[in-house]
Amino acid sequence: MKTKRRRRRGGPSRLQATGIPSRVERALELPVGSLCDLARIELSGNRRAVIEGCRGIVEYGEETIRLNTGNGIVRFMGRCLSMSCMTEDSAVIEGIILSVEYLS
Repeated sequence: MKTKRRRRRGGPSRLQATGIPSRVERALELPVGSLCDLARIELSGNRRAVIEGCRGIVEYGEETIRLNTGNGIVRFMGRCLSMSCMTEDSAVIEGIILSVEYLS
């Protein structure tokens, strides 16, 4: 005799509930969040930042650079800031970085 399965409404799908992206990240020893749509920021001291997951420039100046990411805005403040490289989904900021802020 077959039993009926009830489908839950409004909750996460079965794939999301099991955390498949996080399992794959652990299995492949990838950084946390690398398979999700999250911004990844890599700082080299206070002189260089590589931002992956960048969707555009909100503000650009020598003292402030704000970038749009999937989850919000990231603001870099400092002196002599410049973007040495920008691609479709990443950016490189160079200069003297004094602070990094996440804005929603």
